Amino acid sequence: MVCVDWISEGADTQHRKRQVRKSLAFFGTRLTAWTVAVAIASAGLPVYESSAQVVDPVADIPSLVGVKPILPDVSAYIRDPIAAQQLGKALFWDTQVGSDGQACATCHFHAGADIRTKNQTDPSVRNTVVALQNIFDARDNNAGIAGPNKQFAALDFPFHKLADINNRESSVIFDTNDVFSSQGTYAGDFVSGGRSLRQDLLTAFLLKRNVFRGRSRSSEKCNLTYSPFNPNTNPSGNPFHANGLIYRKVEPRQTPTTINAVFNFRQFWDGRANSQFNGVDPFGPRTFTPLDPVTSAGNPNAAGAGILVPSGKALVITKPLIDNASLASQAVGPPLSDFEMSCAGKTFADLGAKLLPMRPLSTQVVHPQDSLFSKTPALIPSSSQTGLKTTYKALVEKAFFPKYWSSPGWFNVDPATGAITLDFVKGHTQEEQNFSLFWGLAIQAYEQLLISDDSPFDHGPAAMNPQAVAGLAIFEGKGKCVACHNGPLLSGATVTSLSTESPKAIEGMLMGDGRPGIYDTGFYNIGVRPTSDDIGVGALDPYGFDLSFTRQFKWRLLNQKNKSVDRFDSRPCEFATPIFTPCDNLPSLTDPASAPRDSVDGSFKVPILRNVGLNPPYFHNGGQATLKDVVRFYNRGGDRRGPLDSDTTGLATPTPFGVVNHTNLDPDIGDASATSTNNALGLTDEEEDDLVQFLLSLTDNRVACHSGVFDHPSLPIANGELDVAKAKTQQAKDIVVTLPAVGQQGLKVCFPNSGDLFGTLNTTDTRRLQDVFNQVIK
Repeated sequence: MVCVDWISEGADTQHRKRQVRKSLAFFGTRLTAWTVAVAIASAGLPVYESSAQVVDPVADIPSLVGVKPILPDVSAYIRDPIAAQQLGKALFWDTQVGSDGQACATCHFHAGADIRTKNQTDPSVRNTVVALQNIFDARDNNAGIAGPNKQFAALDFPFHKLADINNRESSVIFDTNDVFSSQGTYAGDFVSGGRSLRQDLLTAFLLKRNVFRGRSRSSEKCNLTYSPFNPNTNPSGNPFHANGLIYRKVEPRQTPTTINAVFNFRQFWDGRANSQFNGVDPFGPRTFTPLDPVTSAGNPNAAGAGILVPSGKALVITKPLIDNASLASQAVGPPLSDFEMSCAGKTFADLGAKLLPMRPLSTQVVHPQDSLFSKTPALIPSSSQTGLKTTYKALVEKAFFPKYWSSPGWFNVDPATGAITLDFVKGHTQEEQNFSLFWGLAIQAYEQLLISDDSPFDHGPAAMNPQAVAGLAIFEGKGKCVACHNGPLLSGATVTSLSTESPKAIEGMLMGDGRPGIYDTGFYNIGVRPTSDDIGVGALDPYGFDLSFTRQFKWRLLNQKNKSVDRFDSRPCEFATPIFTPCDNLPSLTDPASAPRDSVDGSFKVPILRNVGLNPPYFHNGGQATLKDVVRFYNRGGDRRGPLDSDTTGLATPTPFGVVNHTNLDPDIGDASATSTNNALGLTDEEEDDLVQFLLSLTDNRVACHSGVFDHPSLPIANGELDVAKAKTQQAKDIVVTLPAVGQQGLKVCFPNSGDLFGTLNTTDTRRLQDVFNQVIK
């Protein structure tokens, strides 16, 4: 049972401040279903306060050594776990998989993230103010001008500059709503390579003779039309088209690391990658929920969504939901995104048709001592060759049970009705149709290996320098960092084998303005940017459902359960009695405005802090280039503007419940009890430096050195473009750099654990990324 403890508006402030983060949920089940019991403070409902004694739940941050993630049960799908891991690693690093040479690793090549500095700007396409979505701001350095494909310099950071770095209300001397992220594809519209009817008929004949299954559609084309954005003459244009050239698009949020991501309960900054993998896309049970004509929420193509499996002599659609598989949910998002890895209109069946006959990593070097591929020596070619000595088809069929790929024929699935028909011309094989399942589970199997548990911090104070030890005390005390960055991963959004209870779906506390609110566990608004720039977990998914568990819970209170599709059950709890006493039925509300206040707009998932010294820049907008600037941000109480009861963490637009939240501020940002509007932590410069040293002690040297499970094939990467076109196109020509292949012994020179985007190996803006790579080749 889950109970959400509700704190009344009149609760003692010190009572609230003594809590590291008051646990508002108690679970008796393990990770498969949740029961949420909420005592609500709102019109017509009582205010409940816990009669239990409040105790500080975090005495120490534990080591990660020996701590295991909660893994999904995939035994019904995967028959050879090693083959699945090898398939996942190949798919992750292979530049053949995406359009325009994009691999998953293109944006996650270093410490699970990205340290490129050219063409890494998004103009704020997630801004709630439409007029601001496609407008690039000028950089702050002297050479900075507006537009795509610009080179960042250290002087461009932070993105919000103040006359007094310790006073959030001091004069603003520079501000931009642009986002630092990762460049992706040129986009365009997908055109299948296809095959001639003659080839199809020949393949059909051979198939009946049991010679082989499948066919090759290894080519693809993306049709591109130059259409630059202009707010007056072409408001639907593309902001990455400029000066007669088409540049690679840049994603709208900073790239999070894949390392240790297996511990996240939900993935992505906004949590949209569901903990239940549906085999199709990131959205779990939402994808299988039919469109409701009353609420306009739901998937109009729910009937055709799912996985094809044999039933007798026919294929039928099944709708799996694999628990604790958010990594797989995340993995199936980027391959079809026209920001990240694809041109628009491609399907996973198209991707499968392209890849299955291909040799994995065929243009990339694989190190003979690769930690994963070397487990099967026959996979690795001689030193003079590239790629693996197999095909993706062979790897899929080795890793997965035949029921998911062995049915003969080509099929078309009607997305609206789910009808399955034979189609020898435009259809896809079962193996191609199910490629999203193979992709998600294989990449998940690989990423589950990427656990970094060998940092100085993990070996105790004796392995840390004195500054880091002092910084730990500040982290757990005066800095209040541990309120959100707790547990062995230093993130409240994670779940580990240390958890004796199921994950918390919803919590409640007094917010920054001293009034109660409920919110998604592990998601907070800390005032990085005005909430209007990006509403985070307060947004809707593509099917019209709230990403936020909190808002789904409120729809249940209003008897609109068709708007709440994620898997958790709700029961109210009376905290005047012992907390595990059975609860009464859920109260029923009729007025949306009477539902409890939610604080979810502008909230983002608490990132894992391990290896944070290797992962600049910081925050969801990438707006801080150094850990020192991050600490200064917290010391001044964030970058929000305005008084506590009405600041830029609020949103002028009403919530779906018709209420305007003037603030959504996490109360642990600054000192909410201070009389000054500054609400600073009051850290000295020395304390700030100590805190930075502690954060640097969280780095596992294997990650910095790309050794052990963190090794990889070579990887060509676009590091921005030249302002000239490729031959016979309007695409800007890539500046290509190559990350060398490395085996489990790692690099000769490791990447710096500096906590600075422009530190050490990347000290000057003119130095090419290839020069950095050349220094670390073994």
